[in-house]
Amino acid sequence: SHSFYVGYTWLYNNMTKQLLRHSLLLLLAITLSTKTVCHGFAFQLPQITFPWDSPSSKTSATTDPKSPIQPNDKVLIFGGTGGVGQLVTRKLRARDNAYNVCVVARDAARAKDVLMGDDEELGLGGETAVDVVELNLVGENKAGDDELKKAMEGSTGIVISVGTTAFPTKKWSGGNTPQAIDQEAVSRIASLAADIPTLRRMVLLTSVGVSRTNEMPFLILNLFGVLDAKRSGEEAVKTAASNSGFSYSIIRPGRLVGGPYTNLDLAKLFQVEGGASNGVSLEAGDTLLGDCKRDVTAEAVLQCLENDVCKDVEFSMVSNEERALTDGEWGEAFVGMR
Repeated sequence: SHSFYVGYTWLYNNMTKQLLRHSLLLLLAITLSTKTVCHGFAFQLPQITFPWDSPSSKTSATTDPKSPIQPNDKVLIFGGTGGVGQLVTRKLRARDNAYNVCVVARDAARAKDVLMGDDEELGLGGETAVDVVELNLVGENKAGDDELKKAMEGSTGIVISVGTTAFPTKKWSGGNTPQAIDQEAVSRIASLAADIPTLRRMVLLTSVGVSRTNEMPFLILNLFGVLDAKRSGEEAVKTAASNSGFSYSIIRPGRLVGGPYTNLDLAKLFQVEGGASNGVSLEAGDTLLGDCKRDVTAEAVLQCLENDVCKDVEFSMVSNEERALTDGEWGEAFVGMR
């Protein structure tokens, strides 16, 4: 029994020493890997990696697939020579962030003249020059899938601001009908964009009334199916975003007023300017009715591209007589839409 007692005592003492040694090592590890505070000021001791640190406990910086566009990113605009498209292009070029702005147009020479004709007056040019890709979205000479994908290659943001008149006019010539442009072309762009790995944000402009085609005045506006076509385009964008993981924004402005005037409508004939400021009312879904200035519509596009909290939203908007929203107020509005 004496030998057993001696053996037990030896084992106990050794275990105690080992436990004490490991406790001291653990205390030292905690001390060296945390911030130490002393008499009102703090100093940071060096970080030490121990063998028992698990790699799984480390946090790695990953790129958010829905994050905003960043300086030097490529932003591709379909419909950049239209009224809102021109303003979106101009606003993007005027940003200090120096985006690479590219516009898809049927006539490259005309597009450059429209988009860059007043560069000297606006103080633009040089690095802010617009890259124009010439291709058709409708008609017999419409671009193939490979051409469209090549134009979208490397894009971080894509803006779709295409359309035509609600009723038959010269704008329909060459196959530019609502079904061809608002439905088929938009759906094809969205589907192909799902294969662009760099894409993080897509913004589509449609119209109020897409969900209210059985109500006046949208019942009349939709006689030739323009709102149905736009609604189909919206669904295609949301499906592509769901499949690919990029963020979508669907903007439904009221009747567009204010320059630039590109369509033959009452707003152009009477030069309707809308409110005196860029105040705007925003509501999730398709609920509002009224006029919407092109300038504030263009600002909404930029907010959807740049605002961190704008992810997967669809909203209607009309102008009002109040002051313009701040970036923070845009962000609050986007959060409220979720």
